[in-house]
Amino acid sequence: MLALLALAASAPARAQTSPLESCIARIPAGQTAAQVIARPQAFACQVSQSAQGSGDFVVRLRFPAASSQIADPLVLRMASVWQSTGQAHFRYADGSQARFAFASSDIGKVLTIGAIFEIPVPAHAAPLETVYVETRGAANLRGVVLGPQLMKRSESQTLRMQLTMLYAGFAGLALALIVYNLSLWATLRHRFQLYYCGMVASLMAYAYTSSGLLGIMFPMLDNTVRLRSNYVFLMLTAAMALQFARHFFGGRIVGRKIERAIAATTVLGGIAAAALALLSPWQMRSLDHSYYVAMLGMLALLPPILVQAWRARSPYLPIVLVAWSAPLATSFLRALHGFDLVGYNFWLDNGNLIALSLEALVSSVLVTARLRELSYERDHARAGERVARRLASTDPLTGLLNRRSFLELAVGRTSHQRLLLIDIDHFKSVNDRLGHASGDDVLCAVAEALQACRPSRSLAVRLGGEEFALLLPRSVFGECTAETVLEAVRNWPMPQGIKVTVSLGYADGSVASEEDWKRLYRLADSALYRAKSDGRDRACRATDFRAVA
Repeated sequence: MLALLALAASAPARAQTSPLESCIARIPAGQTAAQVIARPQAFACQVSQSAQGSGDFVVRLRFPAASSQIADPLVLRMASVWQSTGQAHFRYADGSQARFAFASSDIGKVLTIGAIFEIPVPAHAAPLETVYVETRGAANLRGVVLGPQLMKRSESQTLRMQLTMLYAGFAGLALALIVYNLSLWATLRHRFQLYYCGMVASLMAYAYTSSGLLGIMFPMLDNTVRLRSNYVFLMLTAAMALQFARHFFGGRIVGRKIERAIAATTVLGGIAAAALALLSPWQMRSLDHSYYVAMLGMLALLPPILVQAWRARSPYLPIVLVAWSAPLATSFLRALHGFDLVGYNFWLDNGNLIALSLEALVSSVLVTARLRELSYERDHARAGERVARRLASTDPLTGLLNRRSFLELAVGRTSHQRLLLIDIDHFKSVNDRLGHASGDDVLCAVAEALQACRPSRSLAVRLGGEEFALLLPRSVFGECTAETVLEAVRNWPMPQGIKVTVSLGYADGSVASEEDWKRLYRLADSALYRAKSDGRDRACRATDFRAVA
């Protein structure tokens, strides 16, 4: 892709045959372009086109005389802009003239790859001296005629082929990254993978519209529809990139304030993009400025995220800086261009696509490294559990986790969890009738029943006495229900053939902190109390206290 980029980047400069001097004149109401063209003094050359506001204009393009031959005629290339209709007036050295008209509603006949208007110059024996480009209904946000180039058709064909290769290379890269990350997400279920896929997919959609492919594939589609789509998909790409950064580093690094700012700027950016797409051309300049203000607001949030990552000593910060430096720079320049502070350039206009495609390549390494760390943390946690047991962090009688090691492994889990508190019914009477030795055997048998029915990713603990607990992540709720636990104990072989049942109370929530754990324990304990009050050998959920027989 880098080779294609280098090849295509050199093509525009190499293909332009002559420098084109642009001078602009407004077409007054009731006058024709021919009347304006007849008054050379009406044209201003040393002024900003965009400063003239919206309306109808004629732009005069002057250059050294050039011949348009039948075998390899000239073509006039310029960037696609918001306008209703256009017409190119060609003036030759012998005084003859030719015209070529086009409209936004059927832009397919002049739109080429790269979102460039390519207008054929009629072949003529005399050299071409001047071109007048008449534009009606121009929004003139950044100019009426942008990046005009006069080149031979053969040079244009080479350039189009190079740009097609570039866009095709990007499309293949993007599709591969989406398929790769969706496949990983199906197994690992990390949210940042979805936002990464959303970012790449939004960028693909932006490339599809901004490259002109939408207009080329649907030639009767109004060009303004394509331009409206550009705004929406570019803002969506920025929003997905912010969400990817937020979830990649996590709430611990990003912090609540930045998370709230991300949510606010995302909403404002969506409103700005939707307003511009739906309301244009009404108040289009103001809507355009609001759009780029929102874009700058999004860009302003990335440095604080990187600073927080630096303070937290994130090992991924160097890769992030490499990956995001180009998109940040080009997006900032693009925003300055939106305020007409930086002039038009073909590669600036397509800079976000190029920079973000390079970012996608580097970020794929970043995602892989992050997934490797998460896998290592998972494996380390499992190894830690085994080591903890070997170091007598278990209950010496039942072999389950003891309360201390359980809390060390449980507290800090930010995902949704379910705590099941389990208490042996009438255990005191078992000790009184059978003796403490048999009572210990009953405790071990209940522990074995819990171990047999709990999923591998859950935690089992003897909290003390005849009280046990299971902590289940959301993903295994269906594998180990309250009824499953009750049945496991009822059917487990007990000492001397006695019948043993348990009462169970459970509650759902987070155990991210000690306070979360205490709250969750209180809820489950209240549910356990209700289950015992309702007759024992049953389960009760904390939220509704509806007993399960």
